[in-house]
Amino acid sequence: MSSLSQPLGAAVPVRPADLLRRRPQRITFTAHWQLHQKLQKRADEEGRSLSGLIAYILERSGD
Repeated sequence: MSSLSQPLGAAVPVRPADLLRRRPQRITFTAHWQLHQKLQKRADEEGRSLSGLIAYILERSGD
């Protein structure tokens, strides 16, 4: 079973050697222009980059 088919937040077994090679991963997605404007406004208000805000929101959604 791949990690994509596991529920969000499910533990995925990791080999210790893989922990040393972990790097942030880049993703691309398309957002509706109104969502983009809303996120950009919030990012500006919080002094964050747009990508930093989106990463923060996604990280918090896993809590």
